[in-house]
Amino acid sequence: MIGRLTLALLLASAAGRSEIIDRVAVTVGNKVITESQMLRELRLAAFLNGDPLDFSVSARRKGADRLIEQMFIRNEIEVGAYAPPSATEVEPILRQVKTQRFHTPEEYHAALEKYRITEEELKTYLLWQLTLLRFIDVRFRAGIQVSEQDIRQYFNKELPQLGKKAGPGAKISLDALRDKIQESLIDERIDRQIDDWLNQVRKRTRIDYYPEAFQ
Repeated sequence: MIGRLTLALLLASAAGRSEIIDRVAVTVGNKVITESQMLRELRLAAFLNGDPLDFSVSARRKGADRLIEQMFIRNEIEVGAYAPPSATEVEPILRQVKTQRFHTPEEYHAALEKYRITEEELKTYLLWQLTLLRFIDVRFRAGIQVSEQDIRQYFNKELPQLGKKAGPGAKISLDALRDKIQESLIDERIDRQIDDWLNQVRKRTRIDYYPEAFQ
């Protein structure tokens, strides 16, 4: 039987090799987010955005908050029986990431190694992003209505700024911008609805952050 001291040394050695300390970072109700999950979130987000790795206190907090929101959304998806996308739907998105961001397969694999993530982790992350988009479309986008009056009010309000962007002498017409304005208004309303919903769920949920994981 392995003694407690020996087991602790083995765990410390394993943690040293992988540089992942699997300790509690946040409790959300009766669920747990570990530090390793938080760090993986930061690595994957930085990889996809082409950003440098950032494990600062503020970055960790933002990563933890994203995972908290993911918990809320995953629970809503499960309760609402939303149809998830299939794993095969990720393949075209992964190919797009590879072709747009990297010149060669070697460059892509070097980036995976740099950010210390695996392709399977990346696929899982992309599948979640696709799941999230599908959820938003069904849960929020489907019920949003934008009237012609809404579009005209937005156009009139933003016309001075649109003129500056277009440059001197450029003709700006409502008809040419109608579709873009409509989409912008829909996106704004979706963002507000999602924020309101997440804030309501937060108020009903006990969330505890463990400072040791944010140092």
